[in-house]
Amino acid sequence: MKSTTTFKPNPINELALQHAGDMPVKAICTKYGISEKQLRAAARYRGISLAYGKPATLKKPWTDADLRQLKVLSVTHTSAAIAQQLGRTELSVKGKAYSLGIHFMKVGENNPLAKHSNHDIELCRQLGEAGLRPYQIAEKMEIELSHVCRVLKFEARYKELGARV
Repeated sequence: MKSTTTFKPNPINELALQHAGDMPVKAICTKYGISEKQLRAAARYRGISLAYGKPATLKKPWTDADLRQLKVLSVTHTSAAIAQQLGRTELSVKGKAYSLGIHFMKVGENNPLAKHSNHDIELCRQLGEAGLRPYQIAEKMEIELSHVCRVLKFEARYKELGARV
């Protein structure tokens, strides 16, 4: 539950926050005679980082173009490759993808273990609908009979490119 007390600006806090990032929190508190809790609350209220000795990182907002690129690239690329291309960290890419419901699972011919292209699989299904027997399709397409049977029954490669089930 959030606190219902309102934050009251204090000139001492303003002076103390000028040293945020340049000095440790305890040193700032002793210099200005304020509590750590009070300093942290003032910093949080103003959105100021108290991290000492770490370079200040600015959060880069996600643009519509970045989101579109994330959705398109998630089908074929890893999160690390997308992060490098977008100029972001891998954790930020994974977090945004998770919040949008995007998965990095490779489907169909994008899977590194796929032996046959999406076109070949679709052709097998069309031949099956045309009335050819599985062994005839396997012979023509040079695909294992067991795999052709699984494809025709939609037990294998049933997810379309980009679809998430």
